Formats: sequence, structure tokens, C-alpha cells
Amino acid sequence: MFRFANIEVLWLLFSVPVLSLAYVWYTRLKRRQLEEFGDKELVAQLMPNASRVRPNVKFSILMVALTLLIIAAARPQFGQSERTEKRQGIEAIVALDISNSMLAEDVAPNRLDRAKQMLSKLMDNMVNDKVGLVVFAGDAFVQLPITCDYVSAKMFLNTIKPELIKTQGTAIGAALSTSIRCFGEQSDASRAIIIITDGENHEDDAVAVAKRAKEEGIQVLVVGIGKPEGSPIPVAGTNNFMKDRQGNVVVSRLNEDMCREIAQAGGGIYVRCDNSNTATKAIQKELDKLATQEIETTTYTDYNEQFQSFALIALLLLVIDFFIFNRKNKMITRLDIFGEGSRHAVTALLLLVSLSTFAQKEASDVRRGNREYNKQNYTEAEVNYRRGLEKNKNGYEAHYNLGDALFKQDKYADAQAEFETAAKMLDKKEDKTRYAKAMHNIGNCHFAQQQYDKAVAAYQESLRANPADNDTRYNLVKSMQMLQQQQQQQQQNQQNQDQKQDQQQQQEQQQNQDQQQDQQEQQQQQPEQNDDQMDKETAEQILQALEQDEQDTQEKMQRQQGKKRRVEKEW
Repeated sequence: MFRFANIEVLWLLFSVPVLSLAYVWYTRLKRRQLEEFGDKELVAQLMPNASRVRPNVKFSILMVALTLLIIAAARPQFGQSERTEKRQGIEAIVALDISNSMLAEDVAPNRLDRAKQMLSKLMDNMVNDKVGLVVFAGDAFVQLPITCDYVSAKMFLNTIKPELIKTQGTAIGAALSTSIRCFGEQSDASRAIIIITDGENHEDDAVAVAKRAKEEGIQVLVVGIGKPEGSPIPVAGTNNFMKDRQGNVVVSRLNEDMCREIAQAGGGIYVRCDNSNTATKAIQKELDKLATQEIETTTYTDYNEQFQSFALIALLLLVIDFFIFNRKNKMITRLDIFGEGSRHAVTALLLLVSLSTFAQKEASDVRRGNREYNKQNYTEAEVNYRRGLEKNKNGYEAHYNLGDALFKQDKYADAQAEFETAAKMLDKKEDKTRYAKAMHNIGNCHFAQQQYDKAVAAYQESLRANPADNDTRYNLVKSMQMLQQQQQQQQQNQQNQDQKQDQQQQQEQQQNQDQQQDQQEQQQQQPEQNDDQMDKETAEQILQALEQDEQDTQEKMQRQQGKKRRVEKEW
């Protein structure tokens, strides 16, 4: 693909025909003056060294050189070609337990956060592998389909919390079955399922499913997280611990026997995760042992500067113009080094040097930023990209790469602004691939900020430009799921507020009724202050009214409690 980085410079090309017309007018004017001076033949004899062809040749060479210099100043670039690469790697699905028991703090900071840290380090060591993510508790579902996009994988990893699954418990078998379905068609690829759990399997026969995975050529690796002696499960926002239905504090213990059985049935290993990196190294070593196969991925080449070729040709033409004289003279010693042609050549040479230096400085800043980015020095990369933008604020690569560096630093709003600037520089009809990629990253920024409605719109725009991008399609589905959950949570919060208001109204009505009854009793007692006992019928009516109110209140409370789903084990 071909493009101009500074396309506005091409407006200078209109100067070429203007200068040509001016030259034609000047030549004709000069010819008329000679005709008025005297006879053509006599004048020609008086100027034996004059040439009518050489000035035209020199002017033509200058115009061609000027055209090439303008094109060079517009910075023509080639690249952005799409090609399919075959890389060596494996396919791995991570099944992460997000039940409430993973909030136990026998591993710092807690089991779930420690598991996230471990997975993040594993993804940092992946280069050519594909990874997917499944989360499970009482149920299991796919959080991220298998992909090579490690940035998206880490982003989804940061959003995981026990509230994603309403049915609590620990169904390891369901997680294994869901993970098996995540793999594509049967091939020679080395496949592995990494289960991270505390082993408290409450629901199904995980060992049988692990055997089925082994039969299908999938190795099951189990990471047990926690301690065998166990730990209570803290309740978020309070200083209390989770209790069972009998009121006893729940102590969640690592079931290492269950984890070992699953790993043995799946043909893998079991390792225990603590506060060290032992488990991470063991799992990484086991993954390295797996045979790798060629995985096809689509890559896109970057734009390369091509102005040097145009500038060198222009310089060569100016040198040729310098050695062509207006008069017929073969004496080299009479060269006018400081003549008009010489001045044109020097001016063009200075323009060429300044142009080359300017473009190279910008490109060198971007290249230095890329080197720092690959070293994961994202702050230094940001500094270099910003330096490149100071030299050329319209540099697409600098804006786009700066957005990547900011995203890595969790500066999602700033990264979104850079990606949007880069997208505006592109023609979405002519440069669909890069436009789709920019919109994909804009969607990632919105997702990280939990702006799921905007993320859905960005992913949809990306798919319009590149419908074949599976990663964007997966992210779109996940954003729609998260948007639905967000809306449901908002509705639930609204319902809870409505219920609180109803309860307050009921309490106020009950208080008003009590006050009215007290007033009635006082009014009835005033004329009978001398009587020792209240009228029997009045007393029975008051008792019946109180019993009816109490019965109505209990029925309402039972109906509200009946709406909640009873779960046998909520950890």
C-alpha cells in the first residue's frame, strides 16, 4: 500500500505549471526583443556561442528536480501489506476458579488475586502461543475465547471477580468440559488446560472429565491455591466472615487430594501455589516441554519511508544541470562556480539535507520508542513517542504507538484519545486494516473503563472495516455480555432501592396506625377513668387488629425472602 505522510505538501506541485508558463512568456519576450534589435541572421553571427536549446533543457531539468523534491517533502511511504505468518506455539485454556472461597486470605493478598498475578506472569512469557480464559464457580462460561491478543487477555483478567457468576459453588467438571469445547477442530497442536482452584469440588465428577480430556490429547495441569489447614472467607465491606446456614464460620481448605486426582487423570502435573514463584516456574517448564506446531497468524507490515529515492534523483538532476551551460563553451576553466545554476543546486541540496534530517529525527524517535516498548519500559517509550510528535504532530505511527504505551500504563482515557487521533488520520475506505485496528483498541480502552456501551459501538465500527477479525468479534460479544450484566445490576440496585422505600413506607404506616390506636385508647379511657377495666368488646377488637397487622407484615417478609434463590453452598 502506498501513501503520503505529508500529503498537504503536494499542493506545491501547482507551482510547476505556473513556473513553466512564466518561462514560456519570458522566452517569447526575449525573442521579440532580439527581433526588434536587428536582423536574425546578423544577430546570430554577433552571438556565435548563444544556444536556444540548452536553456530549455536546463529549465526542464530544474522543473523535474523541483517536482521530485516536492514529492520527497510529502514523504511517500510504502508498506502495510497483509501477510500470513506461521509461528511455533501451543494452545492453552486457563480455567480459573472464582467462587467465594477464592477470597480466602491464606495466600497474600488472597487466592483470587494471587492467581491473577500468576496468570499475568505466564502470559508475559508467551510469545507465539494462543491462550483462552474460562471462569467457573457453580457454573462455567468462556471469559475470553482462544486468541493471540495477550493485551485483551490481561484486560479481561483484571475484570474477573466472584460476582460474575451468581451460582456459587465449585464445579471443576463443568469448567473442564467448557475448556475442551474452547479448542477448535482436532489437529496436531499441543493443547493444555490449566486449572487454578482450591479443589473444593461440590458439584460434579471432575476426574471423569479429566480422563476424557486426556483421551482427546489435551493435557490437564492443576494449580492448587491455598493452604490445607484452610482459612475463613472474609465478607467484603465488613469485618465479618462468611457463615453457613447453621451460623458456623466457613473455613475453606485446599483439597490437594482432589487436585492430584484430576491432574493424574488428565495426564498432567499438580503444583501448589504459594507466595513464591515456584508454581509459575513449574507450569512454564511443563508448557515448554509440550511439542509445538505451526500456528497461522495474520500480520501487517509497517510503512517505510521512500522519500530518499526521489531526493537522490532530484540531486542528480541538479548536478547535471550545474554542468550544462547556457552558451556553447567547452572550456571547463571558465566555469562560473558561483553562477545562477550553482545557486539553484546549493539551495536544493540544503533543502534535501534539512528534509532528510527532519524525517530521520522523527523516525528515530519512534524507533527508540519501539525499542523501549519491546523492553516493557512503557514510560520511556511514551517519552520518545511524544518527542516524535513534537517534530511532526501528524505522525500516525507516533500517535498509535503512544496509545499502546499509555494503555500499558493503565492510562486508558489518554490512550483512547491517542487512538482516536490516529483513526481520524486514516481514510476508513482506503486504509481499512489500520482503521479497524485503531477502533479495536478504542474499544479496549472503553472496556477497561467499564464503558461497555461505547466499547460495543467501537468494536462494531472495527468489524465494519474488517469483518474477518475474530478477536474483535469475540471482544464485541464479551462487551455485550458485560453491558447486559451492568444493566441488570443497575436494575437490581433500583429494585433494592424501591424495596427499601416500600419498607420505609410500611414502617411509617405501621407507626401511624399505632399512634391512631393509642389515641383511640386514650379517648376511650377518658370518660371511664373511674372504671377498673376496659370494655371487653373494645379490647378484643384492638387485639384482633394488632394480630391482623402482624400477620400481614410476616406474609410480606416471607414473599420477599421467597424471591431469593436458595443455594446449598455459597462458597
